[in-house]
Amino acid sequence: MKLNILTVVALLAGSVLSQAAEYGYLSHTNSGETPLDDETITLNAGDHIEFLAGTGGGFSGPSPYINVVLPDSNTVSWSLPNLTGFDAQNLRAEIVGPCVLQMDSNGTGTSYASYKITRAGTENSSSYITVPSNPSGNFELKLQTSTDLETWSSTTPGVFPYGDNAKFFRLVMETP
Repeated sequence: MKLNILTVVALLAGSVLSQAAEYGYLSHTNSGETPLDDETITLNAGDHIEFLAGTGGGFSGPSPYINVVLPDSNTVSWSLPNLTGFDAQNLRAEIVGPCVLQMDSNGTGTSYASYKITRAGTENSSSYITVPSNPSGNFELKLQTSTDLETWSSTTPGVFPYGDNAKFFRLVMETP
């Protein structure tokens, strides 16, 4: 089968559709001497993060907060309860990049925070692809999946489970 130049259009549109949001969690363990975790999240310009839920901050546990390192190297800290909407107004806050985020806490114990990242330019992505008209011929549209962005295999549309490995999808348009 001959690969059609429109494959690029389908691939780009498909990659935008698959990047609408990233979900994950940060954790921080403080033993009372030295913090044990140093995981960071980097937000590029226009990316934004929303903290969905968090643990810690109880009377005997750690008081978690998020350090935000700005491009000029200044650092701002926000308490996790305020970011997740458990403040006085019950409003969830978003942080917009560019910046680097790291979880920290006062006291000993482990804290967790789940988050949702929306990358710049993906919040308004459409759910369709427009293929230019051609007065003759046909094309075949295939859905492919990969875990490493190098090896691709055909798959059928459906429900896919979350797992330990990242899953990437692309659309390939070919002419028979």
